[in-house]
Amino acid sequence: MSRFRPWLLTTAFAISLICAGPVALAARDAYGQGLTAYRAGQYPKAYRLLLPLAKKSDARAMYLIGILYQTGRGVPQDDPAAAGWLEASAKLGNASGQYALARMMIEGRGVDKSREKGIALMQSAAAQGHAEASALLTRLGLLPQGSAAAGPGMPAVSPSTLAAASSRMPQNAAAGKPAANVFMPLDRNAAQASLAALRGLLQRPAAADDASVRQGLPFLALDFARQYWHVEAAGDVPLATEFARTAREFATTLVPLAGELSASKPPEAQAAGGLLIRLAGAPNPALLTGCPATIAAAQAGYAFAFFQAARCIAARDATQAADWMRAAAFAGHAGAQESAGRSCIESDPKNWPCGIEWLGRAARAGRSSAMAALGWTLANQPAADENDYRQAMNWYAQAAGAGDLFAMNNLAALYERGPEILRNLAGARRWYGAAARTGFGPAQFNLGRMLAAGIGGTADHTEAADWLRRAAAAGVTEARTALEQLERKE
Repeated sequence: MSRFRPWLLTTAFAISLICAGPVALAARDAYGQGLTAYRAGQYPKAYRLLLPLAKKSDARAMYLIGILYQTGRGVPQDDPAAAGWLEASAKLGNASGQYALARMMIEGRGVDKSREKGIALMQSAAAQGHAEASALLTRLGLLPQGSAAAGPGMPAVSPSTLAAASSRMPQNAAAGKPAANVFMPLDRNAAQASLAALRGLLQRPAAADDASVRQGLPFLALDFARQYWHVEAAGDVPLATEFARTAREFATTLVPLAGELSASKPPEAQAAGGLLIRLAGAPNPALLTGCPATIAAAQAGYAFAFFQAARCIAARDATQAADWMRAAAFAGHAGAQESAGRSCIESDPKNWPCGIEWLGRAARAGRSSAMAALGWTLANQPAADENDYRQAMNWYAQAAGAGDLFAMNNLAALYERGPEILRNLAGARRWYGAAARTGFGPAQFNLGRMLAAGIGGTADHTEAADWLRRAAAAGVTEARTALEQLERKE
């Protein structure tokens, strides 16, 4: 079970060792045992095995120790400690350590924020063939001299990588070779700027006949599509709605452009055309969802098309749809990653490490529904410990703060019924109330139950009865029984 961020699944696992006698052999065996424990989700054991090697300046062990601290698995989550170990690994030339530290520098996690230093370190990793570093730098137009690029525009997934990613959903996501991560964390400011730029151009008088509009529109439309794909992946519903509203408002101008893009050869243009057609709700039934162009782009290996193309063909070709959805997950699409994680915990038997891996990726990308699902998975996995419950509580809180009703209810339940050391009955009542006031039936029942029994605060049978009635009206059968029992006491 790996707790890596999407961009941290790297070639470090494939590094071979040169055996130079008994000491080197022992080190190789210790590292191999540590790596095996890490991949199996036995993080405390992995930490115990890898730490002595890291202290002896084994760059690979330093890297994994850094990731354990960064993700809080086997040890308390500690960004400064993670950055320290990653920096030590990076200084010894480990490309994975350089890339992971670069991301922390760019984000300002555990170290002073410095985009310039982070990019320079990332370029060093890319020069060694680090795939994720190369993919990100290609997108930013900053690939160092001599490194392999993925071509102009957004990087696509090569046929060989697509085949590897599509072959199967691994039992542990660290197994198998992932596609280059092309989905970046959502930058809402950049997305809103792209949306405003397109609207500004389209709002000009007689926009459809304006030569400057005709010249600039394709470029703005492509940027609009790129930004929307990140908005969609992150699950930002309000912002996605704004994009769709703009496409529908200016459908008269955008639909003809979408048709031109869909018919062109570059996969990025095809995918963008398909997206505009889908968002604008084009009247032509044959193009209503933009599926033909999206499928063509996916067939050409364009990573941003995989997720929607999978949805387009799910009913008629489940196998290909699953392959594209897997490839989208490996490429960093948080929605596809969440789908992969949910399938792991909905299987029989449940694959908890797989679920935590994929849901963790999607949650760290900022997808609130994945945060809620990850919290549930961490808290309900067999032999969950106090650290798991604390992490579950943290993810629930983040998702609840974003307005996820299931997270609000589950956070309250954890406060009410979780380990004694974490219990907070007043907090449980507060979060049940927050979800109940939005009309969420299960939370209305739980709030009514707590009010009736005086749990987490003063009892209030009148208010309890009101919430239980609302819950019953929302279809919660237990609420009707609880209400009858409360009324008998009155």
